[in-house]
Amino acid sequence: MKQRTRSLAIWSGAGVALIGSIVTVVYLFQPWRTCPYDDSPSACAMLPMDATVMAIAMWSTLVGLVILGLGVFMKRVDTAP
Repeated sequence: MKQRTRSLAIWSGAGVALIGSIVTVVYLFQPWRTCPYDDSPSACAMLPMDATVMAIAMWSTLVGLVILGLGVFMKRVDTAP
């Protein structure tokens, strides 16, 4: 049972951290935005809703990394007799 919990913590933490970091980077560069005063989309001002999504993604990345770390450092259980 412990080994399954450990594996679940490692995989779910890695997944949440990966998705959170991808969303953070995408919202940081904002490739879908255009603004009349600059050519680069990353130079446009961030909208409040975009900032909220990016903040949630950053916190999700941190939470995922904590879960991943807990799973990695969780004590292994030997099932051999």
